[in-house]
Parts: sequence; structure tokens; C-alpha cells
Amino acid sequence: MSVPVTVLTGFLGAGKTTLLRALLRDPGGLKIGVLVNDFGEINIDAALVVEGQADSLTLSNGCVCCTIQTELVEAIEKLLRDRPDLDRIVIEASGVSRALPLADLVESEALAGRIRLDGMFCLVDAAGFPELDFAATELALDQITGADVILLNKADLVSEADMAALKSRLSGVQGSARMLPCVAAELPREVLFGAVERSAPRHHGHGPGCGCDHPHASGDHLSAFTSWSWHSAELLDEARLRRALRDIGRGLLRAKGVLRVVRGDGHSALLEYQQVGRRARWTEMPPGAEATESLLVTIGLGDAVDPDRFAALLETCRDGVAA
Repeated sequence: MSVPVTVLTGFLGAGKTTLLRALLRDPGGLKIGVLVNDFGEINIDAALVVEGQADSLTLSNGCVCCTIQTELVEAIEKLLRDRPDLDRIVIEASGVSRALPLADLVESEALAGRIRLDGMFCLVDAAGFPELDFAATELALDQITGADVILLNKADLVSEADMAALKSRLSGVQGSARMLPCVAAELPREVLFGAVERSAPRHHGHGPGCGCDHPHASGDHLSAFTSWSWHSAELLDEARLRRALRDIGRGLLRAKGVLRVVRGDGHSALLEYQQVGRRARWTEMPPGAEATESLLVTIGLGDAVDPDRFAALLETCRDGVAA
């Protein structure tokens, strides 16, 4: 089983370290391997550290934090070798690194089958971005271009007009990427690590200019995310299902599914579906994998998740239902 890899990019001061500190304080029961340029900047609580060396810290919650002192592929290979029990790897890119070459390294043949790129997240300092000089702006835009989801951090420090202007500018660079305003890099784990089945609303960080319709009470940095799930005991028509999920996926941050389908040649197959922002991946599950029903779980912002419309669209994908 390959280990999923989450990559955090973003220009200096955008909030990557703040997000990493939160993950290491509360990994949500996951054993996470974190690769950073200098974990000394993360300021991990001493009470959390079990043991440490010059280039790694073992934490009491099962996580490990390592500095990247070698070429990234070698660092990942060492981490996998030393910690085969990891549930996930998180890589914090340098604030001056470019995103796409980093993604190419993670997806290199040397690591094929052992890890998989699960999501590229770019943090943007919503308040500081307009103040960047030309060279810094060009680099920040390059980082944004490679992102699946753009986190517009420090949303509480900008006006609605300034946030709208920033969204418009970034849309011109990466029009298909999802943009998520947040405060103090706070967001649900489901956005970073994948949707989970839950019917109750979740929350996203927000503030003046975040773009939602909820009032921003003093000290309130959270408003509703929506998570939704759908299941079917019947086989699904693969072609129709792929079309339906392209439609549904436009408003989602995350989606995950195990789907029992009938292919064009009449044979059945079990597929895993993963969506992170604008990027979707279909993978045929290995021989021996079984499921008694199809299950799809999603998470999105506000009105992006419409359970009635989603269900109606997916119902038309049942095999034998007239197209």
C-alpha cells in the first residue's frame, strides 16, 4: 500500500509552519512523517518530544519530524525505511521553492508504488501578497500554479474588497484551483487528508472578506463546511459515473469513493476515486479487494455541496437505469 503525501507550498511568511505546528500537536490519530527544511522553526513542544537527533525528532503521538538535508527522493526513502508504520507524509516546501519540480520529484519512478502525491496545497498571505515585489510575486505565482487548493490565509486582516481583488487576480493565474480563505491556517483535517463520512456541518476559518455569507462575530474564526456521503448497493455505469463526478466535483475541496462499476465491455470492476481540489484520480483496486456497495464521501464550502442535486445525479448512474 502506497503512503499518501501532502505537500505544503507558499511564499515566506504565508503560514506553512503555523499549519505544521497544529498538525503535530494533534495528528488526529495518524502517524505522520513530516519533512521540512529546518524543524527548529516549528517550535515543537518539549513535552511532545520522546527522543531527538540532529536531523529528526520522534514524537509521543507517533509522528516523526525530519529535516531535509539530502535530495528529497533520498530523504523520503530514508523515512520510509526507518518508519514503515507511517500513515502519511507531509512535506513543507521551502518558501522560495517552485512547486511543479517538487511534485515531479514526489512522483518520480524511484518512489513509484511506495508513495503517491495526494494533494498540493499553497498558502498565500492574503494581507501581504499585494506588497510583494516583482521577483517575489513571480515566485509566489509559480507556487500557486502547481496547487490543487489555494489557502488564502490571514483572511481576517483584509477587507471584502481586497479579498475579492486577490481572488480575481489569482483566478487569472490558476482559474480552476479551489480557493479557501482561512485564519491562522486553520481548516478541517478532511480538506488536507481526505473526506470522512459525517453528516454534521464542519467548519472553515473565515473573517472579513472570506467570501461566505455568515456574520463574522468577534473572535469567531469558523463557519460551516459541509460534508456529504452517498452509497448504492447496485452496480454503477462507469461512463455515466465519470461524467457525473466531473459535474459534482466542480464545487468540492475533497472527495473519496470506492465504486462498483460496470465497464463499457460489460465487465465489472472496483474503482477507488480520489479528488483534491481540481485534480481527480481513478484507480482500479487490486485483485481480491471487495466491497458490498459503492460509497462516495465529499467535503466542500457552504453551498458547494448540494445533497439533493448530488443524489439525483448519482441515481442516474445505476446500471440499468435509462440514461
